[in-house]
Amino acid sequence: MAIFSKSRIKLSFGMIAFAFISAILIYSHIIVRELRHDSQKTLSFLATLFARMAEDDRLEDFSFMLDEMVDKLSFPIIITADPQADVTAWKNVPGVSDTARLDESLIQSLIANVKEMDRFADPVPLEYQGISIGYIHYGDSVTITRLKWMPYYEIAGAALLIIFGFFAFDYVRSSEKKFIWVGMAKETAHQLGTPISSLMGWLELAKSQFGAEHEALQEMNEDVSRLERVSNRFSQIGSKVKRTPLDLTTVMNNVHTYMKRRIPQKNGTVDLVFLLDPSHCFPVNGNSDLLEWALENLIKNGVDALEGEGGTITVKCASAHKKQLIIDISDTGRGIPEKNWETIFQPGFSSKKRGWGLGLSLTRRIIEEYHHGRVFVLHSEPGQGTTFRILLS
Repeated sequence: MAIFSKSRIKLSFGMIAFAFISAILIYSHIIVRELRHDSQKTLSFLATLFARMAEDDRLEDFSFMLDEMVDKLSFPIIITADPQADVTAWKNVPGVSDTARLDESLIQSLIANVKEMDRFADPVPLEYQGISIGYIHYGDSVTITRLKWMPYYEIAGAALLIIFGFFAFDYVRSSEKKFIWVGMAKETAHQLGTPISSLMGWLELAKSQFGAEHEALQEMNEDVSRLERVSNRFSQIGSKVKRTPLDLTTVMNNVHTYMKRRIPQKNGTVDLVFLLDPSHCFPVNGNSDLLEWALENLIKNGVDALEGEGGTITVKCASAHKKQLIIDISDTGRGIPEKNWETIFQPGFSSKKRGWGLGLSLTRRIIEEYHHGRVFVLHSEPGQGTTFRILLS
């Protein structure tokens, strides 16, 4: 059963977000550029007005009009005699009072502002009778500065909102998935309960007629007990599981005994090898039924990977240190492409034509939610096999 790849959804969302952010930044840049152009036209007009007034010798009128127009400017300007030196006047310069006394430190500060202004806009020359007598350097107004930063604030705000929405949606989705899991498990346990009780009754009746030592009845008794354990496992999903210290050697031996008899031997021999070092298999807190279930699922996954051609499945117990137990389950099957190492744990993912694709997802839920551990693909190569690793504390 195939599921839609999350990577495609993320890629599509990323492309849409990139296009949206690019559109905002481009539009903001266009507006800022137009406002800067308006500032440049205003200063060019003032420079032209200065030249004409000076030529008409109406200096008093010029001074009055120039003062009125300069006072209404909202952006900073600095007038210099040379292109980047000899400051003669300034207005609206950030951090500098318009009435400050001109000294060496102030001159250096204003020259630094001139250089910064000239990075974004060429100075407007002041001319008298065709002779350059100064330059007007100008910067961005407070409005333009705010407008430059506004799209970044908008993008940051939108990003925070999207992130919050994503986590909220993910939480709701996880809760819904959990409820589905719990509901399905409880219903399965309920549906199994009645026929199992009936089988147990019929089994006791058969024992009274044919004797409890009958070989077929002993096998049936083991299978019915197994069904009862399966039903009990399903009933524990979603419940508060009691965690007790577990002897890992006993758990492993139970899994080995059960799986050894039930691994199909079709076209080739499947060897199930357990490498248990008692010094490494120290007790951990958990639930034996659920932990055995998780191990059985991983072994069954390895059997499926052999595709009926025979091979070896190895279960090894080790310890990284005294507080962490390592269980490796390896097979010599077809392997898993690296791009699917995480996807295989998603509900519904299966490489088989038949199957629900729930085994590995259930295994991860058992290990992570009920045993506070981790399960992941440690190593896999196509045609060489796969190793799953379980970490328990």
